[in-house]
Amino acid sequence: MKKRTFVLRVFVTVAFCAMGFATPAAADDGRIVPAAARPGGTPSLPGTFGPLDAFIEYATSIVTTQKAASDGPLAPTAAPAIPTAIPARAVPQARSYPRTFSTYDELVQYATTVAATQEASNDHLAAVTAREDATRAALATVFDPRVRGGLLQSRTDLMDDTTVQALQTQLANDVLTARQLVADGAATAAPTAWHLPLVGEDTQDFGPTPYYFEPALTYGGVYYPHFHTGTDIATVWGTPVLAPAPGTVVFAGTMGDGAEVVVIAHDSGLVSMYAHLDNRVFPVPVKAGDTVQAGARIGNVGLTGITTGAHLHWSVWRNGELVDPLSMIRG
Repeated sequence: MKKRTFVLRVFVTVAFCAMGFATPAAADDGRIVPAAARPGGTPSLPGTFGPLDAFIEYATSIVTTQKAASDGPLAPTAAPAIPTAIPARAVPQARSYPRTFSTYDELVQYATTVAATQEASNDHLAAVTAREDATRAALATVFDPRVRGGLLQSRTDLMDDTTVQALQTQLANDVLTARQLVADGAATAAPTAWHLPLVGEDTQDFGPTPYYFEPALTYGGVYYPHFHTGTDIATVWGTPVLAPAPGTVVFAGTMGDGAEVVVIAHDSGLVSMYAHLDNRVFPVPVKAGDTVQAGARIGNVGLTGITTGAHLHWSVWRNGELVDPLSMIRG
């Protein structure tokens, strides 16, 4: 009797221990079934991710892989896709622009180099764009079944695979190069006619002058004892001054003579300067590195620097050589 009682107690104790170590599922969980592997070989998911961009890139790769597995092979008439990766954003040039210049000549020389660099970028973009168009036209004769009828059945008769792959690589490189040039500020638009920066009275034209306070200058191989390097337009103090054409602000600040000045580098190697702007009531709204469009306010007429009245001094250079600002205005 004692032996049976002892065995019964041992059995009950073992049963309670088994119940304590077990981890039953909730009543409404139902049976747990291992997930079946999806066709296409879905990769295992990492436990953690770094930046958000890394997560998005990883998720996109999974979607692309699954879509490719479900869609099957591509149609033979489709042209190979060209990479469309977005180029890196350009570093703002304003950070590298000098904040001060000791002389006007130094300022103009620097602005001329900026304009020349811009012109070279525009020319490079135009060349790359033209080559891109030619390459697309060449590839169209290979992959478009409507061109030269039934070409897909005899593609090797026109050009070999090595040539096609070389064209595809060239096109992909040109697409990315063009995007980077545009991101850096290059443009392919044809130069447009300039507009007057403001409307007022022309009190002194560009060229030789009898005014003794104007400096001497050799212009066009001829020496002049007094030469006015721009056009003076007198108007009411505080009148807005507008950019006559698109460009990049190279300098906006006060020069050694006290004049508040804005200098803009334009396309085609052109540089323009606007002097005697107000800097007290109307602070200059632009800074070095800003891109401005035609008609954008770049300052207001003031009395800063050496001046006898409220007016704007407007000068223009082409490839480092002075030109008459009014010659930029058609009509």
